[in-house]
Amino acid sequence: MKIFVVNLERAADRREAILRHLGELGLEAEILPAVEGVKVDRATLGPGAEPGLSNGEVGCYLSHLRFWQIVVERRLPHAIVLEDDVVCSPSLMRVAREAAVLMPPFDAVRLSALQSIRGIPVATLSGGEQLVLPTKHPSGTQGYMVSLEGARRLLAAIPVPKSPIDDTLDRYWKYGLCVPVLSPSVVVEDASIASSIGASFGSKGADSVARRLTRHFARVAEAERRKISVFLMARRIRAKLQGHR
Repeated sequence: MKIFVVNLERAADRREAILRHLGELGLEAEILPAVEGVKVDRATLGPGAEPGLSNGEVGCYLSHLRFWQIVVERRLPHAIVLEDDVVCSPSLMRVAREAAVLMPPFDAVRLSALQSIRGIPVATLSGGEQLVLPTKHPSGTQGYMVSLEGARRLLAAIPVPKSPIDDTLDRYWKYGLCVPVLSPSVVVEDASIASSIGASFGSKGADSVARRLTRHFARVAEAERRKISVFLMARRIRAKLQGHR
């Protein structure tokens, strides 16, 4: 299974470090040059692009978009993408191969999470790891895998950066996508390294009480819709997986 690492061309030290780390696990990876958001002409992003995204968020989104495009262009059955500031478990490829067998219902499988994983388990792997449809945002795109059909569906469903890429994947259910997260993670962020791609700059400014309340009630309503959508999706996925046995 092909592994890609998103890396800025100028970040040679990080590139060398992640390739060395993967080499110690007996793995090879292709470097996927990261998009520098500061060099992006926002007018080319397409209708619906969120103008408030930082340069880092735009660059990060477009880098992952390029990953999906490569999977489709090369017709890769499955592929993994990693950010360049991660540590991988020795069980990474075993987990990826087992998840690939189950992937027809899944568009992507997130191999990492920055937040605690809460949701509905839909499958269990040989090492006891679970694939969970999250009902709470796991956050982060440190590592995930896609299928060829999943990459096509991602490109069709979320081709324009309307929010940071991890927020978009967190809301998979809104776009008709099926994106479980692995628990426990086999890819974790190296806390000693600051992200060079998705850094966000500038203050968000002060919000009015009315705006904060509006956002609060919107989040509550979305959480309820998410629970219902994920419950129904989990029921369909379990039925499909049992039918494949």
